[in-house]
Amino acid sequence: MSRRRDGELESAVLHALWELDAPSSPAQVIEQMRTDLAYTSIATILGRLCDKDLVERKRDGRSFKYTATSSESDLAARRIATILDEAADRGSALAGFAKSLDADDVDQLAAILEQYR
Repeated sequence: MSRRRDGELESAVLHALWELDAPSSPAQVIEQMRTDLAYTSIATILGRLCDKDLVERKRDGRSFKYTATSSESDLAARRIATILDEAADRGSALAGFAKSLDADDVDQLAAILEQYR
């Protein structure tokens, strides 16, 4: 059995919540993920995501339902901003990011930036 990359399971759980698009139980997340992971494993991951303020939980009878606190695009934007904030040379980090983009991404980013000028 191969080991998962750091954060891979958390990402998979978040994707399941985004796809479900409604307050969901760990059992519903498991079903959405089409995984054989234990209920307790998914509940633990959901709890960790709550601790990171990426998911909120609300009591539903004797159990909880979970909802992602932001969209996938909002989370990606926050992650990019965090990486740029941590860079010693923000300009070089931006340049490196720009070099990694394909032509379609460059065109799309240019159009987005034009909206904010």
